[in-house]
Amino acid sequence: MRQFINNPTHPVLAALLMGFLLQACSPAADVPRTRTLIMDCAESSTCAGQIHDYDSFNPYTPGGTSRTGYNFLYEPLYFFNAYEPDADLIPWIALEHRYNSDFTQLEIDIRPGVEWSDGHPWTAADMVFTIQMLKDSAPDLLYSTDMETWVEEATAIDEYTVRIDLKAPNPRFLFNYFVHSGDQGLPIVPAHIWEGQDPTLFANFGPDGPVVTGPYRLALSEPAQRIWDLRPEWWAARIGFQALPQVERLVFLPYMDEALRVQNMIANNLDTCLELRPANILAVLDQNPAITTWTGRQPPHSYLTWWPISLGFNALEAPFDDGRVRHAINHAIDRDQLVEIAWQGSGATTLLPFPQVPRMEPYFTALANDLEQSGLGAHDPARSAALMQAAGWHRQDEGPWTRDGQAFSMVIDIIPHFRDLVPVLVAQLTKAGFAAQFRMTSDVVTRMAQGTAQAYLIGNFNSLQDPYFALRNYHSRFVRPTGTAAEHYWRWSHPGYDALIDRMGAAHPDDPLFLQLYRQAMEIWLAELPSVPLVQWPHRIPHNQTYWTNWPSAEQPYINSAYWSRTFLLVLLGLQPAQT
Repeated sequence: MRQFINNPTHPVLAALLMGFLLQACSPAADVPRTRTLIMDCAESSTCAGQIHDYDSFNPYTPGGTSRTGYNFLYEPLYFFNAYEPDADLIPWIALEHRYNSDFTQLEIDIRPGVEWSDGHPWTAADMVFTIQMLKDSAPDLLYSTDMETWVEEATAIDEYTVRIDLKAPNPRFLFNYFVHSGDQGLPIVPAHIWEGQDPTLFANFGPDGPVVTGPYRLALSEPAQRIWDLRPEWWAARIGFQALPQVERLVFLPYMDEALRVQNMIANNLDTCLELRPANILAVLDQNPAITTWTGRQPPHSYLTWWPISLGFNALEAPFDDGRVRHAINHAIDRDQLVEIAWQGSGATTLLPFPQVPRMEPYFTALANDLEQSGLGAHDPARSAALMQAAGWHRQDEGPWTRDGQAFSMVIDIIPHFRDLVPVLVAQLTKAGFAAQFRMTSDVVTRMAQGTAQAYLIGNFNSLQDPYFALRNYHSRFVRPTGTAAEHYWRWSHPGYDALIDRMGAAHPDDPLFLQLYRQAMEIWLAELPSVPLVQWPHRIPHNQTYWTNWPSAEQPYINSAYWSRTFLLVLLGLQPAQT
């Protein structure tokens, strides 16, 4: 990728720039480039070619809403920074909270003075409405299954106090759903806008755009771009809680192919972008001295994210419903080779579906001996073959496995992030007789949700303090029949595992019982292997210092720098203009 140079005459690049310049010449466009932050949309599924949801803003539609605003403009009760080992919750809309003695009831005190962008106060009624709306919509909306599972009743005690009665003890209920960290965080919406609407169909897009709490208003939303302008009347600035961001305009362009993303970063036409592959981050650093990363201009150019990558399956469908086949696939994979070849040695493997961030280290340590004795991480073609034979498959010479006259074949569906990993993975699997291939299509998220993508690469969400949140994604309550959209895609179930996860959810992480339940649940999980963990996921995100400084970094880890995460508002509050 080092052949890319600063070439604003490139035809595609020129078209993007012309679109931005046309907008800059419109009557409402009085924001200079030095106060404008430009990014590309992070998802090919919602933004490839154009921003597909340019005329809607429903944050609960599974796989249907681009992270071009809702992820940071619906502000949370609290933020949490997983990159500070001793971090506490950062109060935001909430002032404080308290559980009763057995963690079956939670009370939350709301900060007075919080307002929606249309001037209505943010009150306890909004939170109660949101929870009840999701309960009533289960399982069709994001977080609806969780609210139906856990919440008995939500009540507004007064304008600024919420009480949530839970169906069972859950000491992490608030953290799992109402604290924004990584991709985690349930948006709370305004009751006066959503009342009377069908939330599965509601576009949430009025003449002035969506009603939010964050410091920006929608200035323009069309297939080619989504633009947010600073809203000086933001509640947090008005009451003196926060200063206004110095970023006056946000521009989200459609998802770009990585080659074009690299070129735009080099040419200073993007201020940041989706994480880059190892060769491309080096190309950007080599050709633009204003670019930095989490680790400055030195390796590894990344931080470890909340999204470890697994090879997943529709475990309802043959042949992936057989645990022996899943284990055979596991032993056909050489994880070290994935990192060494696909990532040029820049990365780390994993055998567990959790990010190896500071708070999670004890849970890796707890299973270290078990994993070593199990040999789960061994690239072992002989063991793979023995498992396939035990499952009734046969292989002649170097051909594919066959059973009942049918050859084993698997198509691995991917999003563009995995274009570097998957060719190496496919070669390994094919060599072991699994006749693998891959495909990358714009509807991949839809097919994963519906289960018609029977093998796929995807990340595991979002355990940053303890393993419960990621493990609960494998609970059978999320399983839907093939052809019906599911919030989580694994489609695997085990009654014993479900029971342990339910008990984990009720146990405090500091209770010795929690670690015992974790080990028991993982004994089942590792024996069944509903997905095959492969690699930890690094964010190699470029930060362009031409127009903006004070990006998050290893030296100043005030939050992660991913603009598609739920914590991006903290980045916007931290950025400082490089040019006066």
